[in-house]
Parts: sequence; C-alpha cells; structure tokens
Amino acid sequence: MTSRYQRSISSTNLNPLNKPNPVMKPFIPYSLLAAAAACGMAFGQAYTTPVGYVTSDLSQGFNALGLTLQSPSVASGDFETVTGTALTDSDATYSPAAGRTFVLEITSGTATGVIQEVPAASISGSTITTSDNLQTMGLAAGDTYKLRVAPTLEEIFTTTPLSGGGVLNAGLSSTGADIVWIPNGSGGYDQYFLHTSGQFRRATTTTATPNVPVIYADGFLVQKKGATAAALTVTGEVKTVGTNSVIVQGFNLVSIVAPVGLNLFNAGLEDDVTAGLSATGADVVWVQRADLGYNKYFRHSSGNWRFVDAPSVNLTQAEAEAVVLSSGILVQRKAAGAVNLDLKVPANYSTL
Repeated sequence: MTSRYQRSISSTNLNPLNKPNPVMKPFIPYSLLAAAAACGMAFGQAYTTPVGYVTSDLSQGFNALGLTLQSPSVASGDFETVTGTALTDSDATYSPAAGRTFVLEITSGTATGVIQEVPAASISGSTITTSDNLQTMGLAAGDTYKLRVAPTLEEIFTTTPLSGGGVLNAGLSSTGADIVWIPNGSGGYDQYFLHTSGQFRRATTTTATPNVPVIYADGFLVQKKGATAAALTVTGEVKTVGTNSVIVQGFNLVSIVAPVGLNLFNAGLEDDVTAGLSATGADVVWVQRADLGYNKYFRHSSGNWRFVDAPSVNLTQAEAEAVVLSSGILVQRKAAGAVNLDLKVPANYSTL
C-alpha cells in the first residue's frame, strides 16, 4: 500500500486549458517575501513562518491548480524512535480529529521533503504509523517533522455557490455544475461538484461525499462550465522545505507547492525528468499560459532546457528563469515505471 499522495494522472479526458498565473498576497508585504526568495534576505529572525493568501482567477474550461499555501502545523518536533512504519515523538501526545486526514512532512535529514498521507486512526499517543516504511527512505531518529491537517473540498472552495459570492457554480447535477477533478491514484480522477443543497457530491451520482481531503503534493483540476468571473483564494503558511512526490508513465498533474519564486531553472526538475535528443523520447513539462494553452519544455541530452516548439535551440539560464512555475504543472513521463519528483523551494525559503 502506498500513500495516496503518490498519484498519477492519465492523459484520457484531459483537456489542457489555462488560467492566469496566481498572485501571492501575503499578510507580510509581498515585496519582502519576493525579495527574500530572490536575493537572499534573511528575515527569519524577524518573522515566524510567513502566512498569507494566494488568489487564482479561474477561466472557463479546465484550470490546473495546486495548493501553494498550507494549513498550520498541528504538531511538530523530532522523532526519538523510527522503527519501520512506526514513528515516535516521545515529547508529543497526539489528539487527532477523528475522520480527518493528515499530512506528515519530514523537514530534516536524508528524507527531507518526503510526505505521507496519514489517517487519524493511524495517529495515537506519541506514535504516527505510516503506510510506507520511511526508514528505508532515510528517515532516522532525531529527524524533524511537521504534521498538518489535509484541507477538504469544503474548506478549500466553501459551500457557497458562485451566485452567492463563492467559487464554484453549483447545480442539481454535475451536468451544469463546475467539477473538481481529484487524482485517484489509479491513473484517473474522482470528480466532485457542489450541489445546490450545499453538499459536495460525486459527479454523475446523488451520493453526498463530505470532507474529501486534498493532499498538497497533488495538483487538481477545476472544470469551470460558465464564463462568469470566479477566483479561488487559498490561505495558509509558506512551506519552507521542498516536496517529494512520484510520477509515473503518462500525464502527472503536480502541485508546485511554493507560492512564489520557482521557475524552470530552479525548481529541481532537471535531475528527475528523462532527457532526450528530442521531445519525442524525453519527458515533457507542460506550463500553462494565460491564453488557455500550454508551453511545453523538455530536457535535452546536452543538459539544457529546450522549448518543444523550437527543439534545436537551448534556453539560456535567463530564459529558463523567465518560465515561471505557479500552482499546477503537468509532467508527461514517457517511460514505464515510477520515479521520484523532488520539487525544491527557492533557496532562501529556509530563512523565512
């Protein structure tokens, strides 16, 4: 059994449309956060972990998104004992909310960036029991962690319909309502819509599906049916370490996680995607544009990024840095088998 965050997305039923880049509006001045990420300003001594909000405008069609700000940690510390899937922080006494899903983040040591989806039933006393053996991934006694509650569809989108000032157009069925597509771990999606009753329901059914968790390493799609203006605002903390996930053959919708500062040059994709002499055999990174299309990039065997539409020309560092990654991207893996995708955060996030 693997963690639910290790998901893939098939290319079937994928209609890649786009939205404008999201804008970070932190409660501390945006200019300070951006400057810190860009030039190394260390203001961690003056501030706690930055919090704020990100607003993404939604266009008619399919919008690829990701959670780039996170729920506050409900527990943090270091593990005194790591034995297979059992992780014990003897200084903690956990009291998880029943029925909720949590995300465990490893924040130091060899396993930094590894996350695990953990149900409340697997958290008890001073021990967190994971589905994967993190010891084999390098987790050791003394490594630090954070534990967060995974937000639900209700918490992300609210149950207020678009007509009342909310995000999603509600409907009596999924035919006319906006649909949220969540990767299901089997190469496809689970689809949900906001019913006029204020419930989230599984698309094409009348089954209420309350409290569906969204794991921040996954991207998700919002299929907006109408042209009425809408925007999704997400609030939370900036995650100050990178995030590890898994991609498999096909299209993988991945959350960037960092709210600002990542681009094609510094995101850390180059050592995870497969390079090639052309885009035919190489993995392809799909980055959304404001005109509802995608720019596509691949890693050439020479060690340079190239634009799929200009496959013989290397991007300069400045050109790669100008390819801003925000919210969600598609990573098209050509080869069979899964590989790790280790997304970085900007270098100076660790000092925030």
